Amino acid sequence: MKMFKKALATVLSLLVIFCCMATALAAGESVTVKLRIEGIDSCLYYGDVAVNKGSTVYDVLVTADKNDDTLTVKASDGIYGKYVYDINGIVSGSYTTVKFDGWSYMVDGVSPEKGLSAYTVSEGESIVIYYGDPWNTGMQYPVMDTSKLASGVLSFTSTDTVYDENYNPVTEEVAVTGYKLTFGLGNGKTVELFPDENGNCKIPYKYLTYGKHTVQIERYDEKTGLPTVLRFAPDYGVSVSFFSAFLNFFKMIFESITARFA
Repeated sequence: MKMFKKALATVLSLLVIFCCMATALAAGESVTVKLRIEGIDSCLYYGDVAVNKGSTVYDVLVTADKNDDTLTVKASDGIYGKYVYDINGIVSGSYTTVKFDGWSYMVDGVSPEKGLSAYTVSEGESIVIYYGDPWNTGMQYPVMDTSKLASGVLSFTSTDTVYDENYNPVTEEVAVTGYKLTFGLGNGKTVELFPDENGNCKIPYKYLTYGKHTVQIERYDEKTGLPTVLRFAPDYGVSVSFFSAFLNFFKMIFESITARFA
């Protein structure tokens, strides 16, 4: 009987230890997300951030702030949780002629209908925090269209929300126009290009060389200077295959000859 009690006590002790270890391991589990912070005219932060499982977007920001001396985040308590009002000295409401300028966020390209301290992050999610006024001045979220790249053309679309006569929200895909495109030449240099009235941007064949080319898009409100398109990540771009670059070389020569005899 004594042996049985000892064995039972040992099993129970092991179970307690196992449960404690499991709890500790669960508490120590982490998730890694991609964080990008877009200020008014530049990217302030871009990188992976590891946080404890169950953390929120706000926790991700705080962790990034702690780990990076170039980043400073300030927040206050609001009715919807933590309200981030200042990142690197860019304070919400800096533009007196704008109604709702401040810091907003997206997760995997979607704007959650909750505060950033109420959204629990998951492994691999991409978080973008940006400054603007999407409700008044407007903000577009461009997606690059490379279907005409063989002809040297890049264009961009954005899924925008508009309101019908009954103020019901309706989403529609529209062309992004009026932007400035900064195209990487593959050697550390860039060139600035501008689209036509339909949003199609012609890339000269001489720039479409073999390899990766960074692509960045910018547009600012003429009156306020606020950004009205969300910029791409610093490493965002398009790749040109060796075969395409080979064809582009001959297209460039053909265009040069045609222009000479025009």
